[in-house]
Amino acid sequence: MQDHPFIASTNRRTLGVLFVVIAALIHWWLLTTYAQAQPLPAAIDTLLSIGLLTAAGYYAWYALTYIRVWQVQFLLALVVQFVCVGVSFALLTIAGWENSVSFVQGLPLRGLFGLMGWVILLQWYDRMREEEEKMETIVPTPDPLPKAEPVELLEKISVKDGTRIHIVHIEELICLQASGDYVTLFTPQGQYIKEQTMKYFETHLPTSFVRIHRSSIVNTEFILRVELFGKENYRVKLKDGTSLRASSAGYKLLKERLAL
Repeated sequence: MQDHPFIASTNRRTLGVLFVVIAALIHWWLLTTYAQAQPLPAAIDTLLSIGLLTAAGYYAWYALTYIRVWQVQFLLALVVQFVCVGVSFALLTIAGWENSVSFVQGLPLRGLFGLMGWVILLQWYDRMREEEEKMETIVPTPDPLPKAEPVELLEKISVKDGTRIHIVHIEELICLQASGDYVTLFTPQGQYIKEQTMKYFETHLPTSFVRIHRSSIVNTEFILRVELFGKENYRVKLKDGTSLRASSAGYKLLKERLAL
């Protein structure tokens, strides 16, 4: 699965927290000023509303990997707003503050505020994906080097698991995915974690293995089909049911290997 931008960067996490704090202050000010809410109930309402929206916004990154149609994204935004408002109202009702905070009077503010924040977040997510795609399609011009020795291709991979050592034969390997400083090997028997780089496997695996994404290498023998999601967004479906995202560069390389 693709790394979340807030996990991959400390600066983004800091900016994200700052954005949430500013959004909470604006939300509280709107409730107290225009919805005539009391400061304390408005603060509780703000914590609930912004907290729910923040959680939904975080997981939207993963959902949008599969949802590329804008109509479905818009429907998802409406559902998120409805759920957040409903949960906030239910919790405030249980706490006995439903009379202090007029939901009917504040609904337009809540809906507009939530949708604006959601749209801004989705636009930012799209920009992050586009930048990643551009980075993957840029192939640097290498400096002239002496002719390299032929690389010995792997026939099997040994994986240490505590006191046991597993032997993974290459023909059994379905795909590989980057997991921080490690690589997860997927086989019909299960998953194994190997302390190695994706670059190493990319150069030491047979040509039947294609790096379709910065974080994924797939065995073409296990590919069931390739699907297009939106503009230049591809999903590679494997025979075991796994679905992997392919970048534009990875898709082009896959087409060359499969002679499509």
